[in-house]
Amino acid sequence: MGKLLRYLLVLVLFWTFLFLLQQTTFLFFDTERLAGIDAGAIGYSYLRALPMDLATACYLTLPVALCGLVLMFKEIRALRVGIRVFVVAMVLISSFIHVADIGLFAAWGTKVNHKALSYLVYPEEAMHGATGAPVAQLFVIFLAEAAIALILLSRIDHLRSFAAGKVWTKWSASLLVPALLFIGMRGGFQPFPIDRSWSYHSAHPILNLGALNGTWNVIVLLAEPPEITANPYAFMPKEEADRRFAALHAKNDGVSQRILNTERPNIVLILLESWTADVVGALGGDSGVTPGFDRLAKDGLLFTNFYSTGFRTEQGLCATISSFPSQPKTTIIRQYGKFDRLPSFVNVLDSAGYRSTYYYAGDVAFANTRAYLEAMGFDKVHDENSFPIMRRTRWGAYDEELFAFHLKEAGNASPPFFHTVMTSTSHEPFDVPLDEGFPGSDQPQQYRNSVHYTDRTLAAFLDGSKKQPWYDSTLFIIVADHGHFLPHNRGSFAAERHRIPLLFTGGALRNELRGEQNATFGCHVDLAATLLAQLNLSLPRFIWSKDLFDASRPHFAFWTFDDGFGIADATQAQVYDNLSGLLLQRRDTSRSAREDNEQLLNGKALEQVLLDQYIKLSQ
Repeated sequence: MGKLLRYLLVLVLFWTFLFLLQQTTFLFFDTERLAGIDAGAIGYSYLRALPMDLATACYLTLPVALCGLVLMFKEIRALRVGIRVFVVAMVLISSFIHVADIGLFAAWGTKVNHKALSYLVYPEEAMHGATGAPVAQLFVIFLAEAAIALILLSRIDHLRSFAAGKVWTKWSASLLVPALLFIGMRGGFQPFPIDRSWSYHSAHPILNLGALNGTWNVIVLLAEPPEITANPYAFMPKEEADRRFAALHAKNDGVSQRILNTERPNIVLILLESWTADVVGALGGDSGVTPGFDRLAKDGLLFTNFYSTGFRTEQGLCATISSFPSQPKTTIIRQYGKFDRLPSFVNVLDSAGYRSTYYYAGDVAFANTRAYLEAMGFDKVHDENSFPIMRRTRWGAYDEELFAFHLKEAGNASPPFFHTVMTSTSHEPFDVPLDEGFPGSDQPQQYRNSVHYTDRTLAAFLDGSKKQPWYDSTLFIIVADHGHFLPHNRGSFAAERHRIPLLFTGGALRNELRGEQNATFGCHVDLAATLLAQLNLSLPRFIWSKDLFDASRPHFAFWTFDDGFGIADATQAQVYDNLSGLLLQRRDTSRSAREDNEQLLNGKALEQVLLDQYIKLSQ
């Protein structure tokens, strides 16, 4: 028994060392992520990681231990070989998960989760998205980590016989070894087994995720169902959450400001891929990246405090068309039986005589998008098969070709029409091979370069539209589908990452509003109520949506990320992490926590109600 116990102890120590190496690589892969974090906090994150690392080591050691118990009674060569194959395979799998976590954190601010795993259904698109990550560096890390681990593994004596000893010691080991490993797997003798919340201890997400063992995380993901059946965010009694939600969406007797000069304008909704306020000069972002948009803003009505509800296109699309906010950990567009029960302002427009068309220059089947669009009532959906493509990125035709196709098609459209144009050239990996005046191969410059290209083609599209006979009676709504962590490496949770442009322009906009800016806070879900109020159309099912032009209503922005939410209004912006229970960000730190507690409770209520509604959609 002693030989087996020593062998298993060595394996546990081996796995613990490997996980320590992985945590170090994750934390220090990009040292800019640790800016402003003191050494003591970093050191404490290693201490917080240790229990989960040991638990994972016990998980991976248990199959070896069970084989070893058999070998105590009888030597079986195939079992010996099986142990070696299993351990080597788990080293390679663990190393792969580790580099995937590094790449995913850069893009999404999270480690592997159900949302990320769902993208494996679309391997080609997933590969396109992955090309924005530093693949070469991650591959080197994978090889180096696997090599170090396998060298250490080769120094362990896997051929030592466990057969010696008395019969009673063998039977004692059969009880003792699994018991010890099961205790280790649950993290000790505490009432509840170790879970993800164990790793969440800091207001710095990188420290929390660094302490979260990637291999353990994937084991749990594969063991738990991808769909939730009980609300994980029950912060307060349901009655209180519902009361707060109702107060935040109360309909007063206010009158909406009129922005249209016609009763039934054509509407063109332009969704800009991955545009963040950080690169829009008119919003105080980097100068020179969006000169076209900045010029258009002088001829339109610009919102300066508009936020994306999530960080993926399908989240922004559902929030815009259905006024349903993005959800932590999952995305409703992937769930048949849920997304097709959402409200749709496309259907409302259809009842008012509009014909609706969706324009995209890539694969519209990705992420169930076509199924969602058809369920929402679009009469026609155009994609990469609708027109000949001359030049394309990995995601679809260049934006200028998409805009040109729309101009051609719109000339044949019967008014009033509703068109949604979804761009794609500014999607990572930002591989548009054009020199837009932003030299350099680093990601921030490539991002600026691709946004500048889309900006140039957007301005040309609007200029071309002005020459069309339908322009004078058309309202253009230009908004990003979501923000981006580039070019300033914003955290996935950060308010700045979610702040995006929203511009109303076109011939149907009243002249006195041109060049104006509106500081009202809002997000994607508010577009439905805002638009339908201008058209004097009812919106009974759009309970999340608020008319941005009705000053009598409470106005705020609300967004979610992997396991938390943010809420912002004119007084404060706060970001809350569900697992650690900590505030990750406060815009105005001079205010006391007591002053901001009511806003934080409102944010918790919104997230709780959101998940209640999400669960009920399929019931």
